[in-house]
Parts: sequence; structure tokens; C-alpha cells
Amino acid sequence: MSSQSLQSEPNSSSRGGDGRELRFTDWSTVGERTFTPDDLNEVVGSFVMDQDADTLWTRITLLSPATPWPWSYGILGFKTSNGYELGSVKAYPEVDSEVFRLGVGRPPSERSGLLTFEPRSFNLAWIRNGYPMALKFECASGVTGGGSSDPVVVNSFVRSTDGSGLQLVQVDFS
Repeated sequence: MSSQSLQSEPNSSSRGGDGRELRFTDWSTVGERTFTPDDLNEVVGSFVMDQDADTLWTRITLLSPATPWPWSYGILGFKTSNGYELGSVKAYPEVDSEVFRLGVGRPPSERSGLLTFEPRSFNLAWIRNGYPMALKFECASGVTGGGSSDPVVVNSFVRSTDGSGLQLVQVDFS
């Protein structure tokens, strides 16, 4: 899984590694949680995405000691009343923090939702053995827009330069 590094400046704009333009706002703390063995799918806090935002970046910082290294990943998601419209990702906690991107190329139908984190059972076993897992969650929302002028297909069956549809051909090999 790859994560997207972000600068911490309000209303910033930069180019991602794939050439797309990234526009986002500054980090907002959504919450800090110490997970217990009984935690399954936990709500970290609520967040409201910017108008027309299609991407939610979440920076997770491991606040508890990193040694001995017992932690596996958790499932990070943003849940609206229509479910997980931005998808979900495996998120590995790091002391130095790591940024994870939630997005599917289109804005969710609702801007407000709940940030959720589901620690995996491997983590819960370590927690039961006396290793608390405390995490800090910060979010920023924004737009990931197309930044290429080449005639390529981006996230759909439409040419990005002129918006015309592509013809699909069905081949019968019988």
C-alpha cells in the first residue's frame, strides 16, 4: 500500500508522484484513541470534508512505545450514512506518523462522516498481553484532480482531453 506525503500548509497545492494535482487543507485533529482488547470497529471521531473534496488524507501517529514491535495493521475508513464511500485501507501505525489516502476518484454523496479504525486480531492479542496501542488521528480533505494533458484514460472509459467516450468491442472466441 502506498501513502501520499502532504505538506502542512493551509490550502496547499502540489503534484503527486503520478503527475496529478493535489489540493488540500491543513491538518485537523480528529481524535486520540487507546485501543483495548474489546475494540472491534471503533469510531475515532467525526470529520467534515471540504466542499467538492474527493479525497481524505489521514495521518496516524503511534503514541505508545514502538518496541518491542508488536503492531500489525488496522483498517481505516470514513463512514457516512451511505457506507464507506471513499473505500478503506490497511493502515500501519508508525511513531514518526504515516499518511493514508482514502478516495475512489469521486466525492462522497455526504461530506460529513465518521473516521473509523478496526484493529486486527493480531493487535488485540498484543494489547491483551499488556502492550497498549495509543494512536493520534489527523485528517485533511481535498481534491485530487487530473494533471496530465496527454490523451489518456483516467478513472473511466472517457478520454481526459476531450471527454469523448471510448467504444467498447465485445469479442466472441467461440
